[in-house]
Amino acid sequence: MATLEIGDYSRNGLYQITDTRWDSNGTMYVTVREMIGERELPKTRLEAMRRFARRALSHPEKTRSARTVRTCYASGQSHATFAISRLER
Repeated sequence: MATLEIGDYSRNGLYQITDTRWDSNGTMYVTVREMIGERELPKTRLEAMRRFARRALSHPEKTRSARTVRTCYASGQSHATFAISRLER
């Protein structure tokens, strides 16, 4: 499975990675955009976005946690940012 990068879409075309960044503690922040454009993110779609965001790591199976940091609705689309921590580097 290839590591996802900024601009990559999910297989079904519903989600896109719009930003990735690392902090000094080794946590990766991944922002995912939902292409449907609804104001509210149901828990099931937020969970699908979280699984998609984990694939931005080179080894998603080594993820310790992936928590939602922020959700917002802007320009007709929903965005969610996830903090993904790894077990090891």
